[in-house]
Formats: sequence, structure tokens, C-alpha cells
Amino acid sequence: MLAPAREKAMVNLFLRSILVLALLFGLLFAIGMAALTYLEAPIWLAVVFALGVLFLQYLLGPWILQLIYKIEWTDLQALDPTLSDFVSRICSERGIPPPRFGLIRDGNPNAFTFGHYPGDARLVVTTGLLELLGAEERQAVVAHELGHIAHWDFVVMTLAAVVPLILYMIFFATRRMRGGRGRSGGYAALIGLISYIAYIVSNFIVLLLSRVREYYADRFSAEVTGDPNALGSALVKVAYGLAAAPAKQGKDDARMTAARAFGIFDPKVAQTLALSGAGSGGASIEAMENAMHWDLWNPWGMIYELSSSHPLPAKRIRSLQRQAEAMGRAPRFSFRAEQPESYWDEFLLDLVANYLPLVGALVGGAVAAAAFLVYGVQIGAVGAFLAIVGAAWWMKRWYSYPGDLTGRLKVKDLLATVKVSAVRSVPGTLEGQIIGRGVPGLFYSEDLVMQDDTGFIIVDYRQPFRILEVLFGWIRAEKLIGQRGVATGWYRRSPRPHFEMRRLKLDNGEVVTSYYYPVTQALVYITFLTGLALMALDVLLVFGPRLA
Repeated sequence: MLAPAREKAMVNLFLRSILVLALLFGLLFAIGMAALTYLEAPIWLAVVFALGVLFLQYLLGPWILQLIYKIEWTDLQALDPTLSDFVSRICSERGIPPPRFGLIRDGNPNAFTFGHYPGDARLVVTTGLLELLGAEERQAVVAHELGHIAHWDFVVMTLAAVVPLILYMIFFATRRMRGGRGRSGGYAALIGLISYIAYIVSNFIVLLLSRVREYYADRFSAEVTGDPNALGSALVKVAYGLAAAPAKQGKDDARMTAARAFGIFDPKVAQTLALSGAGSGGASIEAMENAMHWDLWNPWGMIYELSSSHPLPAKRIRSLQRQAEAMGRAPRFSFRAEQPESYWDEFLLDLVANYLPLVGALVGGAVAAAAFLVYGVQIGAVGAFLAIVGAAWWMKRWYSYPGDLTGRLKVKDLLATVKVSAVRSVPGTLEGQIIGRGVPGLFYSEDLVMQDDTGFIIVDYRQPFRILEVLFGWIRAEKLIGQRGVATGWYRRSPRPHFEMRRLKLDNGEVVTSYYYPVTQALVYITFLTGLALMALDVLLVFGPRLA
């Protein structure tokens, strides 16, 4: 009964992909023809260069990934016999070349796929995925990755990426021609502007295509497993971190013994590629549904999704539940809860707070210009600009960084909070165990993953300079995995739930400190006070001689 529906879904995916690719190449063709018509320049050189770079990236990409991610290639049969049998069956039924399997030693549950084409695909999972997911959820996650292979997503997304790159190269190539006189210079400027606008639009279209293909990979998983609920629960546990560690038993699970035998590394995987689930035990259905409310109700979710390669988790889960109903299965999650209030007022307040420094710069610039033009003061004009910018910057930070960090927090409760964003935070302390890195397998990933008795969350490690974060991830982060401690900071959602760390105190007495907040706060005060000092100095210079 599912065969016609499956064929229809595949046809729809093919047609949508062709439509999007046609739209992208249509943009490229229009801009290219305009450029070739009106510009006497070898733009083909820029296009050839862009294509060469992209081809090189496509050719070397998998090899580079294997260099920067600590992956151990292994026999899935030895790692998880049940999962291996499942993969063999699906690959045989769907005509998919069996992928090469890799394992990353990291407690953060994750899975991803890469390669050149289906016959060259590699599928990587973390030990956290094997430890924290149930058997059906593991199969659903791996089936999602097999869907990407079956749909040739490597190739399609590479082709789609060609268009924004070439459009930008056309924009770049026209810059040196805009200074020309007459008609050619005007055409160059116009084509450059149109190219840049088309470049921005094409990027959003590529992201849309990526989101569409995620939905189809989800559909593929639901069809081959026969249970959309399995992938839905896996997505909830991974995307929101609602999974607790498996209960300890007297005898090790054979699956876990095999996983330990392949003890590998400290790595990670890009979170935009993350699709995995976590564990047995842990969160209730109510807690899982509460975690989805932010995606569905907070206006920030809609904004963030436009620039995301993946749909918001709640929307993917809702799509899976509809598929479950169409298959005659009772959906695991309910989306019938009514929104208790509008969150647009909080969103608008967040928006104002977020752009206060920009508004301050504009107002400060206007005040400085007026002071200079009307009164002829220079030092005072600079001082007014700095004082206004510093004040606006301080107001944003006062809004974004509440001072009371004494409240005890739980992951489950944080995820149920709807009134939170990248700007609006929840301050407090989290207690738990460090189970992995933010990006499993990436040797310099600085973020950590902390797990309490209700779930796990990314602990965002920030420093004033990026190089300090890289050094921490490279030298120190791996040594913290497995230790317990208390993290102090601010919970945010953007849309990934994460906890911005101020300080991490481990049970062994070790302390990890982030200096991002105090350093940037000091810069705010320095900017404001410098502005006041310059204004005062100008007053003395102007009126001092008169008073004397």
C-alpha cells in the first residue's frame, strides 16, 4: 500500500529539487547574460574560477572532513548487530550502496553523512547516540541519514551552491568597472547591485532547498521503519537534549561493551548536520511537548528558520506526526495545546534591545555631526558619539545579562521556557556531568555538553578572542569530559538551546572561567567614560580661556 505513496513522494522530491535548481540557475543565467551583454570584461574568468573552487571543495571535502574529525572506521556488525541487520535490509530493498560506517567517541548524541555520491557515502555516529537512544530510535536516525544518501543530497546541494558563488563572483567582477564614465559605468553599477541582491536571494533559496530535503529524509526514515514516532522521539531528545543517562545495570549491554572497545576520540560534528536522539529513561511526553512550544510560538523561531539549513525540530516532529496519522498510527505527541498568550511584545522588546548599539551609533553620529557643524567642536563631537554608543551598548547588556546568577536551574525547565532568545536570557546555575563536546569529533571544538538528571545542553564557552576558544578546545576541553561540576551563566535560545558559561566549577576543584562578559563589560564602561571625558575636555578647552 505504501509503494504508490513512496513513488509519489520521490517524484515530488525530484520535481521540487528540479524546480529550485531551475530557479537558481535562472537567476544565474539572467545575471550572466546581462553582464555579458553590457560589460566588456572577461567575466567568464570569474565564473570558471568559482566553478573550479567549488569542484575542488566537492572533490576534497570528504578527505578534509576525515582530517578534522576524529573518526574510527569500523564494522557496524561488531558495533551493533541489530542496527547492522537493519541497514543491510534497507540498503538491499532500496538499492542503496551500503555506506562506510564510522564512530566518534563522544557522549553528545549525533549522526551525519558525507561523501561524493551514494556509492561513496560515509555514515558516522557517536557513542552517545548508541548509549542514549533506544534501538528503534537509533534505526530511525540512521534511516534518516540513509535517506540523504538515497536522494543524492550531496550532489544536489553541491549543484545548488554553485549559483550563489557565481553570482557573488559576478558582483565582485563588476566592482572595478563601476568607476567608468558614461553608459558602461552605469551598467556595471546596476549589474553589480542586481548580482548582489540575487546572491542574497539565492542563498535563502539554497537554505529552503536544504530544509525541504530534510523533510524528505524524515519521510524516508518513517517509511522504511514504519514508525514516524520513533524518529520524532529521537529528534525531541537530541534537538532539545531531553535525555537522561541510561540506568546502570549489573551487566553491561553487549552493545555498550562493543562501543567501548572502539574507544576513540574527543570530536564533534557540525550541529546543523546533527540528527540523532538520546536515551532511555528521562523526559516525559509532557516535558517533550513543552520543549517544542518555543519553536511553534516564539516569533524568533520563524526568523531563525529562514537562515537555517534545517527546519525547526518542532515543525519536523509535527510533520512526522501527520505522517503517523496517515499511516494509521497513533501520534506520540500532541500539537493541540493552545498558545496562552502572544509573544510578539517580548519579541519586539528583544528586537529593540538587540539593535540598541546600532541605534546609538546612528544617534551618536547625528549628534556628533551637529556638534561639529553648529559649534565647531571636534573633541566634544567624538566624545558625544562615544558616550551615546557606550550608553546604548550598556542598556543592551543590562537587558541581556541579568545579574542574579544564584537560581538553580534544570534542563527540562529551561527548555519549557518560551520567553527566551539570544538577547533575553535566564540566569542561574546548572549542575551535572560533562558528557561530550558541542561538535563531536572536531578536535578544536570548545563548547561542552552538560547533562543533569532531566536532560543535556550545550555549554557555550566564550572568550574575547576566538583564538583562546580554539586553544581551549584543542588542549583542555577533552580532559573535562566525564567530570561533574556546576556551571554559572545565562540560558539562551537562538534557536539552539544553549547555556552561556560565565564560570564552571568542577568537583575536583578545577575552575574554568569565561572572560567574555567582564572584558566586554569593561569595554562598555571605557567607551562611555572616554566619551564623557572628551566632552568635558572640550568644554574646558572652549570655556576655560574665557573664564580665565
